[in-house]
Amino acid sequence: MSRTLCDFDSSVAAVRAVSRFMRGRDFRALGAGPASSRLAALASALPSAAQRRLFVTAGRFQSSRASRVRGLTSEDLSSWTVGEYGPGPYPAVFIGSVSGAAVHLAAAMGAPVLPQTYLVPVRARVDPDRPRDSLMAGLEPGRSMVAANPDLSLCHMHDPSQDRAMLVRFLYFRFKRLRLGAVLERFLDERLAPGATIFIVDCTLTWPVTVLGERHSFQFGALGGMSPDEYVTGSERVAEHLAQQGSPVRRWDPPPADERRPEAEWGYDDTLTADITEVAARRGYRVRRITLEEPEHLSPTVAELYRWWHHRRGLPAERLLVETYDQWEPHWTLRLGAVPFWLQFTARSSLELLERYLGGVEPYRHIGINLFSNGLRSVGQIPAAEWRELAERYAVESGGTLGVDERAYPWDFGATMRHRPALAALPERHPMPPPLRLDELDEFLTHFPATSVPLPPRVESLHPATGS
Repeated sequence: MSRTLCDFDSSVAAVRAVSRFMRGRDFRALGAGPASSRLAALASALPSAAQRRLFVTAGRFQSSRASRVRGLTSEDLSSWTVGEYGPGPYPAVFIGSVSGAAVHLAAAMGAPVLPQTYLVPVRARVDPDRPRDSLMAGLEPGRSMVAANPDLSLCHMHDPSQDRAMLVRFLYFRFKRLRLGAVLERFLDERLAPGATIFIVDCTLTWPVTVLGERHSFQFGALGGMSPDEYVTGSERVAEHLAQQGSPVRRWDPPPADERRPEAEWGYDDTLTADITEVAARRGYRVRRITLEEPEHLSPTVAELYRWWHHRRGLPAERLLVETYDQWEPHWTLRLGAVPFWLQFTARSSLELLERYLGGVEPYRHIGINLFSNGLRSVGQIPAAEWRELAERYAVESGGTLGVDERAYPWDFGATMRHRPALAALPERHPMPPPLRLDELDEFLTHFPATSVPLPPRVESLHPATGS
């Protein structure tokens, strides 16, 4: 089953990071291999052309043939997920959209993460700059999988900017769960403590899609450095990007969009909420919804929560760890007494969110920024030097990138292997705290002014019986 999933998928990484944290383990190399500074150095020392080929080769090994994927079911996805966790009982669970900030909140509370969405890479050779051909390549296998799984929706996502290095090897099939199903219902019945809380992480982000059938769509572009309109209409920087990539075209020609639906990777499909509230009503669980416009909008609040929590424990909370995409590390964050701040990508909007946060809070003594490398200079990507300059400007004592080879970025293939050793080399060590209690979270939310951070999330309680 795990062979049909993708190691660098945000959902897989979230489950692995939290489940490993609960077992007292750190998150080495996305939880899928060794974390070694020596291996990372060897990878980064390769010539640029060799590093690009390494990304493409890695993509091939992350994908499965369509014939293999066709047999995948929603219960297979659920079984893999719950198999990563222990017997419980757990005081809470987080269901829905993935957010690195929610990963840190779940880890703090000792709560599992059950994502709604998973990436299943289907092996294919397509031209990243011909989205209509990609749609046709995925049409038949997509339709057969949707027909076999009435409790899933499928969005075939095609992003020739951020995902270009992988698109030459596979199709991005992202499945969203519309029903809990027997496996997840049994998990909620058997592994949650009496009176537990189910947090629904509801990212309301939508994206234009081409409708291919019931529960089946094609999404061109994705959240990151460009708006949906720029993907379609083009721009000078799109033309420049395509020229740099050696493409014969200077703008893309995607199929026309029919409507907007929850964004393929990050958006939450509210269809799932009915099953969640039904289980909660039957078992006496509480349900609370965390509503976000974009997944990183939870980050300022979680950062300040960690700072408040550390101060309560008598820790200085003077180190900020900035993480990007799926390179999160809850174990070392708590061992270091650090404050996590997660960003969805290395684009301008993410840098500006971090800068607004740093400009409005008590200064940090140390700031370290880890950057996810996607294997190319995508549109809107911010160079490593600009991230370093931001950390240096706001840190009282030391600031810069952490675990990043700035010369190799964004082809820094060794970044995932270098992240954990870089954290482990920092001098602080603190005992692992007991889990953050729900009443402590409520105390923080009650007394912490929303105006203290940019883009605060909305947290509301749902009546377990009605969802209203």
